[in-house]
Amino acid sequence: MLLRGLVGASVGFLVGVGFALTLSGFDEYCELYPSTSGCGRSFLLVLLLFFACWMLVAGALIHAGFRLAHVTRGWQVTGIGSALWVLLAVGVVGFGPFLLDVYPKDVRLFSLNGAVVTSCVAYAVAAVSTGRRRTA
Repeated sequence: MLLRGLVGASVGFLVGVGFALTLSGFDEYCELYPSTSGCGRSFLLVLLLFFACWMLVAGALIHAGFRLAHVTRGWQVTGIGSALWVLLAVGVVGFGPFLLDVYPKDVRLFSLNGAVVTSCVAYAVAAVSTGRRRTA
């Protein structure tokens, strides 16, 4: 159980940092070139595309980590972890700054840190509660 949790938390951390860096880089790109496609109204679609890509990366990493640890149900952990990540991200990143009275200029930093923490927690909880060791 500890090994599954470690795999889930480390994959969640890697994916969360990757997603946060992707968002940070794209935000800077949109500040430099605000009229390009993907910025402005269509930013939500680009955000969902980035989120889906990082979920696929998480699935591949969890599957590989579980295969190395001889644990089954890697894809099931990916599905549950991704669903939890969406729910936690909407809760923390979407409503957290408003409920915690975060300063407006610190909302971006709060959102990036929230993306990392929520992915780490989501995949760790999913890995601990879903996977099981193979008996051969």
